[in-house]
Amino acid sequence: MGAETFVHYSFPRHMSYELLSQRRDIMKKTAEELGLKFVEIDAPDPMGDAGIPGTQQFVLEDIPRQVAALGKDTNFFGTNCAMMEPMIRSIMNEGAIYTEQCCPSPYHAYPGALGIEIPADKAGDVDFMLEQIAIKVEEGGNSGRMASWRAPASMAMVRAGVEYGIAYAKGEIDKFDQDKMAEMLAQETFGDVQVQSLDGIPNFLMFVAGLEIF
Repeated sequence: MGAETFVHYSFPRHMSYELLSQRRDIMKKTAEELGLKFVEIDAPDPMGDAGIPGTQQFVLEDIPRQVAALGKDTNFFGTNCAMMEPMIRSIMNEGAIYTEQCCPSPYHAYPGALGIEIPADKAGDVDFMLEQIAIKVEEGGNSGRMASWRAPASMAMVRAGVEYGIAYAKGEIDKFDQDKMAEMLAQETFGDVQVQSLDGIPNFLMFVAGLEIF
């Protein structure tokens, strides 16, 4: 997407969580391999004295500062859901890059940040949401620099998990069948998914779904 720098927003409490710190380390290593500058920024903890408003205000105000210092070809990522809406809004205003949310989904923060109304008859219609986001991003002059997963991560894992449980209860699959889970996740993520076990825990599966660049 043209990024030259990767900015990672988090705070000490989140970085004390093993999975989140591992993800940060992987992002940092990958950025180095791709020739991207990797920048870590401490944001206020939303559970701290300033609360969620303090975190959101910091992100809203800091992104323009970072773009001024690092340039528009900077991709921003944050580890907390409360950061996402102000992050999207500020990135749109600055013309920077946004690859995905901490919990990837076209429904996560994009509607609120971009002012997208969802009619009752379009509730749960992923294609409608993707289309509306693309329209707003184009209107904002930032096409090709904003993205998310095509399938909501939480919905995909719940739906696939339910189908897997049903198949196991019927005796159609073994208790742990990574290939079958990958197949079911593929159905829920429009056929584009990578699945692998977490290091040292074979039945703890991590997955990455396809990206929609708006």
